[in-house]
Amino acid sequence: MLNKTRTSKIDIDIIAKREKSKNNARKAGLLGLFLGPYGVCFFMFFAFPLVLGIIMSFSTFDGKTLLPSGFAGFDNYIKLFTNEVLSKDFWTSIWNTIRFALIIVPLSIIIPLGLALLTSLKPPGYKFFRACIYLPGIFPLTATGLILLKMFSFRGGFINSFFNISVDWFGDVGACWFMIGLFCLWCGIGGNFIILCAGLENVDKSLYEAVSIDGGNKIHTFFHVTLPGISSQLFLCIFTTFTGYMNLYGQVYILGTGVADQSEMKTAVYKIQDFLLGNSKNYGYAAAMGICLGILIIIIAIIQMVVSKERRGNGKHAKAFEKFKQGR
Repeated sequence: MLNKTRTSKIDIDIIAKREKSKNNARKAGLLGLFLGPYGVCFFMFFAFPLVLGIIMSFSTFDGKTLLPSGFAGFDNYIKLFTNEVLSKDFWTSIWNTIRFALIIVPLSIIIPLGLALLTSLKPPGYKFFRACIYLPGIFPLTATGLILLKMFSFRGGFINSFFNISVDWFGDVGACWFMIGLFCLWCGIGGNFIILCAGLENVDKSLYEAVSIDGGNKIHTFFHVTLPGISSQLFLCIFTTFTGYMNLYGQVYILGTGVADQSEMKTAVYKIQDFLLGNSKNYGYAAAMGICLGILIIIIAIIQMVVSKERRGNGKHAKAFEKFKQGR
């Protein structure tokens, strides 16, 4: 009788282990089913190009063969700092990119923040207003660019004809960068607007009432409750917007080809494209430029992570409100 009991317990354990292994296999299969396509795309469109780009940056490669033709060592990187012509072109393109980003990023945050604060008051039709703000970001970049080219054309454009002016919006360097900035704002503020709207919805409403009871005005409320309450969303918007404009290419390619001095219009990615598809076809040097640009973006990402780390966690709204009370 005792042996039968032990046998039955062993059979139950074996069956339980089999069921557990079947469940684990089923879960692994489902996990592979969902993550498999992502893994393939990650390898094909990120990991493989990254590894290939690093290899190309240390080699001589003209694109005529499948593999690099020779090992160049650090020559491509040294040229970025020592070759007078190549170095000047590269760092000018980097400066053009950073200068544009430093101007347009604050506008890409301030404008959607103001619009988000306005819609948070929930005036009549605010939902339709939100949809209209986000709508331009849905349209293809090329279609929007072609519309701007037609509207602001030097000859026969709607803007010049309507206001009876003669401004070469896409021939002058300053005017062209202004149009590119307008293009970026028109297409780009919708995403930041949605993120900031979501952040404003999550701010503790009781803190607004507490500030009002303690005699605080709207300025106190904004700086001591609203801004601390959406700090995470603000840092996310600043980071994604800045890194996005560090890769600026499409807008400049569509609107900036009419400028006589193209060196003033070249961004970092645009310059890399010149070495990839231009007459020189210097793939190794273009890869080295891309790696350096990637390192710069990683440095910016690390700075953003360090700055935002102190602002994570719960209770930041209450701490800001306590500072406000102590200040009064």
